Amino acid sequence: MENFFKGLIDKKTLRILNLLFEHGDDLWHIKKISIESEVPLSTTFRIIKKFLRLNIVEKSLVGKLKIYKLAKNKKTDYLKRVLK
Repeated sequence: MENFFKGLIDKKTLRILNLLFEHGDDLWHIKKISIESEVPLSTTFRIIKKFLRLNIVEKSLVGKLKIYKLAKNKKTDYLKRVLK
């Protein structure tokens, strides 16, 4: 069953999700997410934008800098259990 769910999710999306799950409490700049997950910056931006709409990540502003972190909610808890 585990491979079934992983097969439904794009590999780049999965790499970003796994990165966020591994470092659950860390704060991330979009470029750092891109570098660490080895996903192109423009693709990372689109994926993070989708995660924001789905309440999977939260965005904070520090001056003009946008910082992202994994949201703590039932949805992310479920995703973490299913994708491990």
